[in-house]
Amino acid sequence: MSERIPVILNPAARSTQAAAREKVIRALTPEPEMFLTTAPGEATEIATHLASKGRPLIVAAGGDGTMNEVLQGLCRVNAKRSSREKHSALGVLPVGTMNVFSLELGLPSQDISACWARLTNGRLREIDLWMANEHYFVQLAGVGLDAEIIQETPWERKKRLGPLSYVVSAVQVLGRTPPVLRVKVEGRPDLLGSVVLIGAGKHYGGPVKVFPQAKTQDGLLDLLIFRQLGGWEFAQMVRALLENGYDTALDLDYLQVREFTVMAEPEAPYELDGELVQDRTPVHFRPAPFRLSVAV
Repeated sequence: MSERIPVILNPAARSTQAAAREKVIRALTPEPEMFLTTAPGEATEIATHLASKGRPLIVAAGGDGTMNEVLQGLCRVNAKRSSREKHSALGVLPVGTMNVFSLELGLPSQDISACWARLTNGRLREIDLWMANEHYFVQLAGVGLDAEIIQETPWERKKRLGPLSYVVSAVQVLGRTPPVLRVKVEGRPDLLGSVVLIGAGKHYGGPVKVFPQAKTQDGLLDLLIFRQLGGWEFAQMVRALLENGYDTALDLDYLQVREFTVMAEPEAPYELDGELVQDRTPVHFRPAPFRLSVAV
């Protein structure tokens, strides 16, 4: 009998439906091996243990937070392996508040059984893996206001309001004076802005393709640098971007690069894959020394 595929589940994801979601996942075929988290950071510990044991596929069941925690654990183990050794692959079962990476992979997010069938069919795709300082990410990142919005969104509000919780936090944050961000790219003059959004894939924060030219296998990050704007101007510009796409008249810079550094005055928070990092600027973005295999 083949080894069961481990699933790391955050039972608090969509907590009002937690028991029902867990029951559905346990009833999937082939039957998964369940690991339930009880505290922040535990998914990373479990993923580290499983990857160290040589498990070929580790599935994160939850939202972006669970996915990012699992990613850190398996990547830390993969980083110690040579290119000739077998790396642990990542699977995503989207049952949390939001999972942008599952959208990027084209997984059937609204059908757990169909998604599980895709994850267990043995097909893998190798994609770009990125680092911000010493943290890994695969889909998106942001420095400045968007990270502040995440910072100001407590779990209790996310549990109660779902994605709307970020809108509530945005109202609180957008009235503040944004930091001055400096983006340093080798061979280019420094670029100044108030917000930096980074896309490894097309999607950012939901189904809207904020980075329509981004690809997960091109070795490049797509950058949107909003110049010196106040919070409400930023909000209006984002709305215009979402409704009409990019406009050369908009007060922003767009570029594709492999490596860059963001500095801020004063220091600013940053987020990776929709999760706040317990670190602040300066932050150096670069390719990881290996790529990531994902179940598709």
